[in-house]
Amino acid sequence: MKPPRSILFYTQLTFTLLVCAFLIVPVVQSVLAGLTENFMVGVKSGLTLRWFGQVWNLYRDTIFLSILIALACLAATLVLGVPAAYAMVKKQNRWTRLFEELLVTPLAVPGLAIALALIINYGGFTGFRKSWAFIWVGHVIFTLPFMVRSAVAVMNAVNLREFEEGAASLGAGFWRRFFQIVIPNAMPGILAGSLMVFTLSIGEFNLTWMLHTPLTKTLPVGLADSYASMRLEIGSAYTIVFFLMIIPLLMAMQWVAKPHKRKFVMEKPDHFLTPTGGSVMKPAIAAPAFPDNKEARRTMSGTSLRLVNCAKTFLDGTCALLSFNLEVRSGETVVILGPSGCGKTTLLRIIAGLESPDSGGKVFFGDEDVTHVPIEKRNVGMVFQNYALFPNMTVAENIAYGLKVRGIKSDKRARRVSEMLDMMKIGELRNRRIDQLSGGQKQRVALARALAARPRVLLLDEPLTALDAKLRDLLRVEIDVLLRSLGITAIYVTHDQSEAMALGDRIVVMNIARVVQEGAPREIYFEPRTRFVAEFIGTINRLKGRLLRGRLVLPGGSIPLPESYAVQTGENVQLELFFRPEHAVLAEPGQGHLRAAVVASFFMGDRTRLILDGSGDDYLTIETKGIHSFQKGQQVEVSIDPDALLRLDA
Repeated sequence: MKPPRSILFYTQLTFTLLVCAFLIVPVVQSVLAGLTENFMVGVKSGLTLRWFGQVWNLYRDTIFLSILIALACLAATLVLGVPAAYAMVKKQNRWTRLFEELLVTPLAVPGLAIALALIINYGGFTGFRKSWAFIWVGHVIFTLPFMVRSAVAVMNAVNLREFEEGAASLGAGFWRRFFQIVIPNAMPGILAGSLMVFTLSIGEFNLTWMLHTPLTKTLPVGLADSYASMRLEIGSAYTIVFFLMIIPLLMAMQWVAKPHKRKFVMEKPDHFLTPTGGSVMKPAIAAPAFPDNKEARRTMSGTSLRLVNCAKTFLDGTCALLSFNLEVRSGETVVILGPSGCGKTTLLRIIAGLESPDSGGKVFFGDEDVTHVPIEKRNVGMVFQNYALFPNMTVAENIAYGLKVRGIKSDKRARRVSEMLDMMKIGELRNRRIDQLSGGQKQRVALARALAARPRVLLLDEPLTALDAKLRDLLRVEIDVLLRSLGITAIYVTHDQSEAMALGDRIVVMNIARVVQEGAPREIYFEPRTRFVAEFIGTINRLKGRLLRGRLVLPGGSIPLPESYAVQTGENVQLELFFRPEHAVLAEPGQGHLRAAVVASFFMGDRTRLILDGSGDDYLTIETKGIHSFQKGQQVEVSIDPDALLRLDA
């Protein structure tokens, strides 16, 4: 049973209806005034259309002139305002801020003052003064800020920089990027500005009244004249005629700017893209199956890469990358690993051509020096952290974009897109919009788009960061399968150690703008050169004690050491050594090297992680089989493999 309506509800409903009536009734009366013989008598006087005939005969020129000036004003503000907005978004500095302040000045100055300034400065040009162009200039000055501010707001809201860089990585030059990427994605702001400019130009009275001549009367001036010198019925009919002409124009502008929906057919997927259950799934990305596998290998395999004395210092003095050298073999996958802000993305951007190295730095693709070659001419494929997929295009159009830029014919382009969709197992997504995709699907589309043009080098900038842990693990396997199958040269940036270990033929570890170690995953893990590398890659334990008679003596016991430690260090000296958790095991009472108390235990299914207090400076972390359980404070003994102990630089 529905609850009874409250008094508050009926009060709110009554107030709403009264407000609507207050707003709508005058409009209805105004419309009726233009349709009745005598407004003072009302509808009883009879309905007529003769006032429309008089308006058309007397004032049609003012209506058409207003529309002409408004359209010309709109064209001018589009040509001037959109590039200005783009420049302000791209170059955000004190000069653009000053320009923005100057741009909004007309909003703070009355229209009459703007008109007076135009008359004083340009009124002496008789031909100009008597033409409608004089009014048009005033309208452009008055409305331009509305176009710029609307476009700037949307351009700042979308990831414009990354979209442009994504298009550049696919070979698109500046003008192609501007008209095919920037304009379509800024269209909501441009449309809002266009509607504002058009309606303001049509309705502007004060400025127009000062600038008009008897031969250049516009709608607002004509409407004022009609109300002042003639019957109310003619003024009302004038307004109705205007609306009948202007509303279709506004609707047409909305329709032109509106993204038209594309029909797409949901195909039955032949593979589930999302992992379910606890078993290991077969990767959704398939090994490439081109018609001519030998040709595919030849075209998809990458080039060697060499960086010589590459460093990067930005204009504000920030040192993002210290000088270093790097060689990457053809078909090799190198992972750049390090914490946030260490310079790894800057390194990737130098390889891509989005940043230039400092003077003296060189970038070679094979034997070709590409240091000063822009990204659109380097033939690199790039997968961005946020994917940089173009919202104004479907999945298939995104994948085909780089091929279209390169001038590949439509039939060959269509075949290549189908190959990429099949390879990524996303054929059913062909006609989907980007906002209809999940994170994992976007990642596959971004990979397909980067690979479609068969780049010399594939660059991946933390492409799995935004995904959940389970999907990230699955896609890591898929990317590994893909890269091994294609044999393409790949540079993969990440701060995730598991990704680095799983994907890299080699790992370059970075910290604070410098490369601290480079080597194979096993070398980086088992033979770290510095404490930072050891602590950043996995878990490391620290032991601090004294070297006495070949043993490291600690508060909780002692550990026998290889003879080399005594020879290199000397007797009775302080020594700091490190070991990985897997190099320690729990021992039977009286048979271990160290005695320790359990601080905490974490059951992890197949294993239990123990945090132990051996009365040293740091807790120790070891792992044991998951079948055992432990209590806080429980005493245990630990045996450590002496050959696995590491001495590390700070």
